[in-house]
Amino acid sequence: MKVGAVCLAGIVALATARTAAAEPPPPDVERLRSAIAQVLAREHVPGAGIALVDGDHILWVGGVGVADRATGRPVTGDTLFRAGSITKSVVSLAFVRLVEQGRADLRARVADLAPELAIGNRWAAEQPITIAHLLEHTAGFDDMRPNESHGPLEIEAMPLGDVLARNPGSRVARWRPGSRFSYANPGYTVAGYLLEKLTGRPYEDVLAHEILAPLGMTGAALRLTPEVDARLARGYAGGDDPVPYRAIYHRPAGNLMASPRDLAALVQLGLGRGRIGRTQLISPAGMARIERSETAWIDSGDASYGLGNYGDVSFGARIRGHNGGVDGFLSSYGYLPDRGVGFVVLINSWHCFGALREIQDLVVDYLLVGLPTTPPPPVRVPDAELRRWAGTYHLAAPRHQLFAFLERMAPGVELVAHDGRLWLALVPAIAPLELELVPLGDDRFRLPGARGSHIAFRKGHDGQRSFVINRAYFAEEPRAVAWALCAVPLASVVILWTGVALLPIALRRRSRRSPRYGWQFLAGLCVIAAPRLLNAAARARVLGEFNLYTLGVCLVTVALAVASVGAAVHAVRWLRPPGHLVGKLYRVGFGLAACCLTAYLAAYGIIGIRLWSY
Repeated sequence: MKVGAVCLAGIVALATARTAAAEPPPPDVERLRSAIAQVLAREHVPGAGIALVDGDHILWVGGVGVADRATGRPVTGDTLFRAGSITKSVVSLAFVRLVEQGRADLRARVADLAPELAIGNRWAAEQPITIAHLLEHTAGFDDMRPNESHGPLEIEAMPLGDVLARNPGSRVARWRPGSRFSYANPGYTVAGYLLEKLTGRPYEDVLAHEILAPLGMTGAALRLTPEVDARLARGYAGGDDPVPYRAIYHRPAGNLMASPRDLAALVQLGLGRGRIGRTQLISPAGMARIERSETAWIDSGDASYGLGNYGDVSFGARIRGHNGGVDGFLSSYGYLPDRGVGFVVLINSWHCFGALREIQDLVVDYLLVGLPTTPPPPVRVPDAELRRWAGTYHLAAPRHQLFAFLERMAPGVELVAHDGRLWLALVPAIAPLELELVPLGDDRFRLPGARGSHIAFRKGHDGQRSFVINRAYFAEEPRAVAWALCAVPLASVVILWTGVALLPIALRRRSRRSPRYGWQFLAGLCVIAAPRLLNAAARARVLGEFNLYTLGVCLVTVALAVASVGAAVHAVRWLRPPGHLVGKLYRVGFGLAACCLTAYLAAYGIIGIRLWSY
């Protein structure tokens, strides 16, 4: 349930976004530093790098806390952090710069530029995948598969063609390109590969020459060297020991290492509409293109994902920018186009997104002092227009196909039109949630605490209705289906858990004429063991390798299928002999639940899954 829960948690966070700070914002930088230090101490985060920007000027850049717990090295404005997916902003800037130089076209077909790449797209004749699809995450690709995520340091020198050959399975369009947004790191590795083909140079050299050097980001790096390592903060995962540096295969998607001072240049570029100081890196039109989507079938408005740049309306004003996360580090940069200010927040801890968000709140409140903002006012919409969208929807664009079965088990969303308003609730109602969607016109809405449009509706040619919240895609379905696909798998899991409790009974039953519970016990044990093995492999960072954990997941899921059939046959066999009706009903219910769960997992390819070659 984790994937779907994250999306639903985001909906609640937007609905409860603050209209004003709970406390007055810090009056000066020293008080701001003190407030940030309190957050770090409370959340057990070692340090944070901060930059505050006002137009062309950096108001303050510096650090709070330590970059290395062992040595006590303090964070400064020049301390390097792993910036993760902020790398995507740099890659997209490089493409826009090449476009304005006449050396690239965002509408160019990937298949034409690099026919040697293995890319699956059954809609290729009518909707080919373009560079823009890659940069806007609308190609329909899966995110990184387990065996193409992390590796030894040597892979930072691996040619991108070899990286892309490692697992082409993540580069298959799962739906018509442009129809849905789904964040996919492999798309940016394809983009990096295309940069190399278009320029004849390694993508790192292209980014350094075309973007980093003109922006003055001379301290930033795209590969780890001894010199970079000496300036790099140590990353942590909640404990006192640092996590080891792990290289990533999809480097163009997340290998940038930069300081707060470096990333402040991206903020200044956004505020300057493509200009920083005397350098016009890209045109204002190019900056506007970066901030909007031209391939998404449904554009969520102020929260849309453009070219390595997305909107956030959950703070005190509309923000554009990007964030990132990589082992031991979380990062974010944002600029407020309507207010002319922006920020960079970097922390060297992986475990606490709440700390990053709280520090972002502090710096945004500080920057907005004297610059009050209000949400967009509601627009009067006739009841008939609201009723057009009433119905039940489900999440339908999983980021990781491996965990699509979990996302599908997330509650559906029901929209109800009542008294001239549109309301959102969960189906089934596993938690009290009823939120009003504030209409903004043109089938766009916002939640009450949001500072801009981030919900949009659209009806397809086949009549199916869809909508997005931020960038999460929901498709219409019958209410009974939404209820069943959430409740039935969960109920089946709970029922199978009871099989483990039957072990004492199974051991006591020695008479041939007495019903046995061995199959029930085995099925329950498998349901408990499979996620534990999966989590253990993930914690050990060996999810994409052949080992006892991944072999165990494969064998345990097969054993679940066998035990489910055995439990069903056992239930049928013991229907006719004399016995307690309750016991017979339990065995029938258990067998049915086990078969339902097995069929559900088999439909998503989980039974017998070989993670080492997935």
